[in-house]
Amino acid sequence: MHMTSVRRKFSTSQKLHILQQVEEFGVTKVLKQYNLSYSVYSRWKQQQAANREDDLMAQQEKTHLQEENMRLKKIIADLALEMERKDEDLKKINPMYGRR
Repeated sequence: MHMTSVRRKFSTSQKLHILQQVEEFGVTKVLKQYNLSYSVYSRWKQQQAANREDDLMAQQEKTHLQEENMRLKKIIADLALEMERKDEDLKKINPMYGRR
């Protein structure tokens, strides 16, 4: 008789849980417990490392964009203040300025 193996599907959270268990109890014990091959474990570990790197890059990009946003808001505020000051100066020179 030939037995076909059914490919199991693990969710991301299940994979992370298994990887955490490996850290706590060791590779051999956990792989036996879940009947997983070392190649599957290795692939999951590489995926987790890549995801961490992607998350770090995304966080760095977010921080960069937040800093740029703050810088641009300051520029806009400075320009608005300068325009307001010029408006006041023009009103002092010409009291009819700005009236409709």
